[in-house]
Amino acid sequence: MTVVFDDVVQNHKLDDLHKEEEENLMKVLSDKYGLPYVDLRGIAPEPDAMHFIKEEDARASGAVPFKISGNKLLVATVNPNNPKLEEVYKPLEKGNMSLSLFLCSHASLDHVLNRYADINEGSKVESGMLQLTKENMEGLMAKFSNVAELKKLFEETAASNASYKVTHLIELIVAGALAFDASDIHIEAEEDKVRLRYRLNGVLEDIAFFDFASLKQVTSRLKLLSGLKLSTTVNAQDGRFSINLGEVEVEVRVSTIPGNYGENFVMRLLDPRHAMSDLDNIAFPARVRELLDHALSKPNGVILTTGPTGSGKTTTLYAFLNKVSTPDVKIITIEDPVEYHLEGVTQTQVEEEKGYTFLSGLRAALRQDPDIIMIGEIRDTDTAKVAVNAALTGHLVFSTLHTNNAAGTIPRLIDLGVNPKVLAGALSIALAQRLVRTLCEECKAPAEANEKEIRIITNILGAMVTEGKQESMINFIPDTHYSIFKAVGCDHCGGTGYHGRIGIFEALVVSPEIERLLVTNPGEREIKDAALSQGIPSLREDAILKVLAGITSIDEVGKVVDLFAD
Repeated sequence: MTVVFDDVVQNHKLDDLHKEEEENLMKVLSDKYGLPYVDLRGIAPEPDAMHFIKEEDARASGAVPFKISGNKLLVATVNPNNPKLEEVYKPLEKGNMSLSLFLCSHASLDHVLNRYADINEGSKVESGMLQLTKENMEGLMAKFSNVAELKKLFEETAASNASYKVTHLIELIVAGALAFDASDIHIEAEEDKVRLRYRLNGVLEDIAFFDFASLKQVTSRLKLLSGLKLSTTVNAQDGRFSINLGEVEVEVRVSTIPGNYGENFVMRLLDPRHAMSDLDNIAFPARVRELLDHALSKPNGVILTTGPTGSGKTTTLYAFLNKVSTPDVKIITIEDPVEYHLEGVTQTQVEEEKGYTFLSGLRAALRQDPDIIMIGEIRDTDTAKVAVNAALTGHLVFSTLHTNNAAGTIPRLIDLGVNPKVLAGALSIALAQRLVRTLCEECKAPAEANEKEIRIITNILGAMVTEGKQESMINFIPDTHYSIFKAVGCDHCGGTGYHGRIGIFEALVVSPEIERLLVTNPGEREIKDAALSQGIPSLREDAILKVLAGITSIDEVGKVVDLFAD
């Protein structure tokens, strides 16, 4: 029998043996030096701890920081008698930082020293700017054409041990979100894994899972990018950074909160390419668009958009601004935050910690000789009163209000203390809106409505006929069967059956009937009844008309409006 001696294998075995012998030796020496022993080979050092000692100082002193707890920095060394250690100690102690020294092996030392590459790369990133060029984007997007392929790419990257792993993960996270028009990125620490999700067309979808070691490095890099404190993990933080794509700059708003298993990150992408700035691109019902055009042509009045968070109110306000913005008018906005930058418009951002609130901003704006004012949201009594008074003194005012529907706007303003007698002269139009996903044009399939769907559609169309809204019905009439479309799913839509979103709307104007009601402090039901003569489709009516037109599905609109309401 011939014995083959493999130098490579034997050298690896000897190397491993020497490393274990050194670990055992360090355990013994820890008693001699009176220092605790630590094995860092399988531990990810904390990036915010490593920032306290420069890489060159760590190499010269043979000591590396690996964890921070309050004002205590944990440092591991192979030689506590190294004279260079004192040069590391002194400046830290002057900064009221106390050090806890541990004994470690050369293998542990090298493990942490090698991590400086990632930390230094993160520090080199220009403050607040991730340089993701158009060329880089095209290169990344060429590697995936659908969500399934992106998921596979994430799995391969997360499993790798490449030095650029963290950078590549962040590039994939951002590039994937931009490629699929995600509005938000969620990074969530769970018990045994980290979940990455995108909000696509208003719905969260799982994209990838990775380990906690990657989470720490990814979140540290994101904190560097967005100007957050690396050492703060138990408090919520907010920051931002920008993605430079050459022809356009996408702003990313970053929010962190502490969770049971680690920090959770949510990043909102504000891509100006997807900001709908033209009223003609918004799917208003014909009657609503007619009323809006009239309100926007007036020199004064309040125009309100209402609806829950994420219903597209801000996009609609920006469309209003784009419509009325001309060189001969002065427009000032008070926003929280400024989401998209508009040329020719003076935009200001609420900073409550500095005393600049919606109310103080509105009062200051009125001293700037504006023609048009946009207030991000009416939240309190004083802001509501000043906004209404501004409309009565010759200003056109745009804002948002939290109500369930258009009819709820008037009771809400009265509850906020607005005088009902002046409301009729100030409120031009109240618009309520929701967003629903649109069916994918590549795969949607025609189908006959089932019994339940027939009943819903017939009841809604019948009510429209009774209320004299035939003009808005686009030749749809109550029947015993209806042809609609269903979601299927394909590569184009990522298997969801939907691609993009569209608004559904209702509106309210102050008619003579409503004006007579105002002095009686009317409720929402009374306002609705008085508004029937205006012939404006309600939210659910506009939704069903879009279902019959093949734009969306009954399942989808049923998630945002009550199809069985009176």
